This record gives sequence, C-alpha cells and structure tokens, in this order.
Amino acid sequence: MIKENGLSFKDLEKKIYELGCQVCRMCAKEILERYDRQLMEQRDKAKYRNKGLRCTTIKTIFGEVDYRRTVYEVTDGVNGKRFVYLLDENLELDPVGLISTNMVELMVQGITELSYRECAAKISAMTGQSISAMGVWNVIQSLGEKVCREEEELVKAYKAGKPRGEKEVPVLFEEADGVYVKLQGKDRKDQRQDKAEIKVGIAYDGWKKTGKDRYILPDKVVVAGFEKAKEFQEYREAAIAQKNNLDEVEQRILNADGASWTKKVKDKSTSFQLDPFHRNKAVREKLHDRRAQQAVLELLEEEKIEEMFQYLEIYKDSLGEEEEIADAEELLRYYENNREGLLPYQSQGLKLPEPPEGLEYRNMGTMENHIWSVIARRMKHHHRSWSVRGGNHLAKILAKKCSGKLEEVTKALELPVFEEAKVEELYEEILSSAKAPRKDGKGYEYPKTGHVVGLEGKARGDIRKLFAMAGY
Repeated sequence: MIKENGLSFKDLEKKIYELGCQVCRMCAKEILERYDRQLMEQRDKAKYRNKGLRCTTIKTIFGEVDYRRTVYEVTDGVNGKRFVYLLDENLELDPVGLISTNMVELMVQGITELSYRECAAKISAMTGQSISAMGVWNVIQSLGEKVCREEEELVKAYKAGKPRGEKEVPVLFEEADGVYVKLQGKDRKDQRQDKAEIKVGIAYDGWKKTGKDRYILPDKVVVAGFEKAKEFQEYREAAIAQKNNLDEVEQRILNADGASWTKKVKDKSTSFQLDPFHRNKAVREKLHDRRAQQAVLELLEEEKIEEMFQYLEIYKDSLGEEEEIADAEELLRYYENNREGLLPYQSQGLKLPEPPEGLEYRNMGTMENHIWSVIARRMKHHHRSWSVRGGNHLAKILAKKCSGKLEEVTKALELPVFEEAKVEELYEEILSSAKAPRKDGKGYEYPKTGHVVGLEGKARGDIRKLFAMAGY
C-alpha cells in the first residue's frame, strides 16, 4: 500500500491513529450500552418505568461516541412526572454536558495558553473530532462557575473559623497588584469604562534555591479575580488560611504598589513595603530631568528617605512649567502616602525568626512577573477583550494553574463512576463475545482468530489494507 499509493509514514501514522480511535469508540459504545442494560435489570422497577432507548453522543479524547441508553419515567409526589437516564446519572455527565472528563482536562490545560478558537482547533486535531470555540467556552464557563461557588463556600467556612491549614510558617510574605484588561461591549457600557482591573494576590513563606542564581516560591498561594476590594481580600485571606495555620505566623510582610485596596489586610500588624518596581517607575515617569531621577533613585537605594523628601521639595520649587510641577507634587504625594514602605522590609527593624530548612529570605518584588505569567500573557494583549463574567472565570483558572492546582478545576468531575469489579466484568463479557460464535474450540489466538468487537461491518479502502497489514 505504501509503495503503490506513495503513502508517507506521516500519512500512515495518521491512518493508524484514526483506526485506533475507531476501535476505542466502538469499545466505549459496547461498555456504555452493556452498563446501561445492567442498570436497567438492577433498577427499582416500581419507581423507574422503562420508556425505551434514546440515542446520544459523548465527546471523548478519541472522538465522538454514539450510543443508546434507556430513558425512564419517574413519578413522585414532590416533582411530579419526570424523565431520567440512569446511565447519565451514574456517569455524572450533567456538570459540563456530554463531554468526558479527559476531554475537559484537555480544554482546561489548553485554554490557559491558547485562545478559545486556537484551543478548539488544537483539540480537534488531537482527538480526531470537531469541537467549536463556543463549545470550549461553554465548558470553561461551567467550570468557572464551579470554582466561584467553591470560593464562596471557602469564605463562609473561613468566617466561621473552620479552615485552618496544617502548614506552620514563621514568616508569611504577601504581594498584591492589579492589571487592567479590556472589556467587551455590554460590560463596557455597564461599567462606563473601557477597562477593568483584575486583582492578583500571592502568598509564600520563602525562596528555595534550585540552581545558580535561580530561586522558586514553593507552595505559593495565588488568587485572582474581578471582585471588589473587600470580597477579594476575604477570599485571599481564606485561601491563605486553607493552607497555612495563621495563628502560628509570627510576622506578615506585604509588598504592593500602594493602591488603597492592597492595604486593606486582615492582620493590622502586617508590615508594608512599597513595591520596588512601582517605587522606581514613579520616579522615571514624574521627574522630567534625568539628573533629578538619578539623584532620587540613589537616595532611595542608600535608604536616605528624609534627604530624598528634602531633595524633591527643592526640585519642585525650582521648576517653572506647570506640568512638571504637577508631576513632582504627585510623586511627593505618592511617596508621602506610602512613607512607611519606602524602606525594604529588611531595613524596617523587624526581628524575623530563622527561615525554615531549605528556604531563604530574599528581596520581595515578584509581583510584576506574576502579573505577566498569571494574567497579562493570556488576557491583556493581541486585541483581546473580555466580559466581566468570562474574564473572571478564566482569571481564576489561571490562578489555579500558577498555584499548581489546575487539577482542582476538574477534580469534581473525577468521580468513581465504575467500580473496578464492574469494569472487569464488562471487559470479560466483551472479550468473551469475540470468541468463535458456536464453540470455544482451542481458544482465542490473538490476532489470527476472532475479531475486533464493533467492527463487524465491511472494512473498505485504506482501513481494510491496514487491517490486512496488522494480521486481521
């Protein structure tokens, strides 16, 4: 076949893959329909009245599986008459529709890197089936709603004093910042602005060295969302308390850009440090003279705060242009409002306990990198715009990924549907049907005798040739 048709190995590989997916779909169909028959035989016949078979399709990682399952009529005094599918209920397919958990995981992993359209195209190419960008969007919104409900429950539990993490850390480092993303039409009108801020917060207990001049933040907590300041801080605190025992924390240190919402922390004893990136950025943006910029930055680096304020006052009084004066005054107000944080936490006289084994205490200021990796890289550029609801859902999924908890997004779907003994029983039943139809004879000699279940029809074209090459 390869020589006659000029079939390359690339094409051969694709055809073999298609054949494998076809076999998988047939096996899945067999298992689902046999399991449905078992449920029918074991049901409470007084409660569930058989109303016949109905066809449906479930999207899987090996393609769309068409199968039939039984619909039952149920009558009770509360809900009256209704129709149910016992197979669907046992498979827990309702949360995201007729899409398998493995397929959902592919979507979640893909959407954190690609647009909805690109993610749909990639999954369609990988699985040999067609799924639209809107199909991926619908799944992500369903999962996003679930994540939001879980957050609400966590906040309620925190307010009731229930979540208390097992991890005990002496110092808790926290950082907070926001990033503005473009809004779509309806939300743009409702918000009366083109952009809205996604708030991001992280917490960690130290830096772990992984190589020369290379460090990571192990076990960090990352949260994100469009919520208002109070709601966001409540969830942020609850998420931190879920992992860490806050009663054992001796010192909390917050690094932020000075925005009012970032300072609304639960623990009033938290020490504040103005983020070095924003602190220095303000100098470069508000002082028009480069020599003045260099002078102020040097005074900050040398931790001469009072001298720095004196220099800014003298510099402001020496200006003649109103725009330059206004910018200098704005810089002075910014620094005055964050005076307590102009010194790094190491120079604030804090008596910090020794870091845990394997960790170090270093300079804070990782927020800009996290803003980029968590939100901006996926949501800010390439002319992308978002609804508040859709953007909020994706932001929370991205935060889960950065925390190393992406599996939590689909965890609720991974339910023990089939007992192991039940799978073995169905598997043996299918294999036994592949033996000789009249008698067992000498047994099943794979692959020269027997057949592939579900492929009883005639194989034509390249599929037939592939079967011949494989020994069927």
